[in-house]
Amino acid sequence: MPIISLGDVMYKRVVIFFSMLMVAMGIAVYNTYKISKGEMLCDAAARQSSYKLKVTTMRGNIYDCQKRPLVGMEDETYISVTPEVDTLSVLSQILSEDERNLAFEEMKSGKPFVLRLSDEKQVIGKEIKTFKVPQRYAKEQIAPHIIGYLNSDMQGVCGIEKAFNDYLNSAKGNIFVKYKVDALNRRIPGEKPTIENTMYKCSKGIVLTIDRKIQRIAEAAAQKYIKKGAVIITETPNCEIRACVSMPTFSPINVAEVLNNEDSPLLNRALLPYNIGSVFKLVTAAAILQENKSPNSIYDCTGSCEVDGHKFHCFNNRGHGPIDLEKAIAFSCNTYFIEKALEIGGEKILNLAKDLGFSKEIGLAPGIISKAGVLPNVKDLEQSRALANFSFGQGKLLVTPMQVAALTNTIAAEGIYCEPRLVEGLVNEGLRYVQKTAKPKSARILSAECAKHLLEYMKASVEYGTSKQGKPEVGTAAAKTGTAQTGIKSGEQSVVQAWYSGIFPTEKPKYSLVVFAEDAKGGGESCGPAFKKIAEEIFVNILKNE
Repeated sequence: MPIISLGDVMYKRVVIFFSMLMVAMGIAVYNTYKISKGEMLCDAAARQSSYKLKVTTMRGNIYDCQKRPLVGMEDETYISVTPEVDTLSVLSQILSEDERNLAFEEMKSGKPFVLRLSDEKQVIGKEIKTFKVPQRYAKEQIAPHIIGYLNSDMQGVCGIEKAFNDYLNSAKGNIFVKYKVDALNRRIPGEKPTIENTMYKCSKGIVLTIDRKIQRIAEAAAQKYIKKGAVIITETPNCEIRACVSMPTFSPINVAEVLNNEDSPLLNRALLPYNIGSVFKLVTAAAILQENKSPNSIYDCTGSCEVDGHKFHCFNNRGHGPIDLEKAIAFSCNTYFIEKALEIGGEKILNLAKDLGFSKEIGLAPGIISKAGVLPNVKDLEQSRALANFSFGQGKLLVTPMQVAALTNTIAAEGIYCEPRLVEGLVNEGLRYVQKTAKPKSARILSAECAKHLLEYMKASVEYGTSKQGKPEVGTAAAKTGTAQTGIKSGEQSVVQAWYSGIFPTEKPKYSLVVFAEDAKGGGESCGPAFKKIAEEIFVNILKNE
């Protein structure tokens, strides 16, 4: 096989490019000849005019709670080019084949043109202007389900991009290069181009409650442990959403590639209703405490109980023996909660669930809404079997991860309920607020003593109960697991939804963390490792520095 030297390759590249140039010049000469045939056009050709070449355009930014950008975090390179021998000679050395083909098409008009380079290159040429400009979305875009994406007309399709489309479009910035040209839009030799740059306008934008560092931590853990599901982190007491992840994820740069994906990556699972399972035992436990039922009273769990002729079981039919409320939460004992729910009645548990936000939509921004989910009604719960199911999170009950986040945040906030919040407000070009989002109303739903008890029981679950798999190596945490039956079969396997909802640190609660895995195994097994990883990362990288 003959050996081809680098010099041969470069020579052929230059020959090809100059051939392209000659063709383009020939077309330009022919066009000039045609125009020169008309006296009016000939006069026009002699007159100078201005040609305005748009390099790029960008709209308003989206920021995290520290006013750090969530979009436009990576730069891309554009060049403005005039089709002349010197400039094209320079480009022939650095352009890829696709870029050379594109440049050839642009050269045919004889006008200055813009080219986006596929990667960062050093471009030096007298008639070449280089611009580093923010790319709207990064290759691994942060929080895509919250940010959303744009269509080809730079209009928001979903997420924050759509919710605040008009405000973000009001902050458009541009880069233009102005050339002195003749009637054919050919640059007039000796006339230097001028640059018009209004990209500073893009600083105006939306500030979210998302914390960029915490969001990255949550995304990394979700990518590792969760195939389909969601992760939500809120900061107590005001329930600001510091991270919101949905899996599988997608790239706003190439939405088309996931449109037919059977796992539906474009769905924001943090806002959709699912079976909850044993995490709901926290609501039943709260109702028990609010009814002044003693948490120390002992119930003897044999592994099953019978209600209206139907036998209900604890996990693996194993009896827990004599247990109090702490152990019932720690070991997730179904029959304990069935027994207590039958004592206090379904209406009290149902009303408390409503007060804690279940069955209500949560509006995070215009068009970004956590679904209401489903609660049974009072008449449903008059049936003992339905009440038994409801007491430990089964039956006619669907909730969203966002609602579970609000429940967990209420416990961390000593019983004060507050709706989750996503948007801080609007800022101007100087990043000063021109409008702040009103904080959602808060209300005491649980007594401080009740919330304290629940936190202690969740801590016991992490120390010796079903939540052990999420126990962080550093710091302290409290949590409750959930493994919800759906009644759906996938082949021979029953589809279950897994949950792990917790709080850390326990001595002074700051963050609530919900991990949800769709069509998974148990809550501890499927979601515990993600909780552990996130809690440890936040302890080491954020809490220790405060």
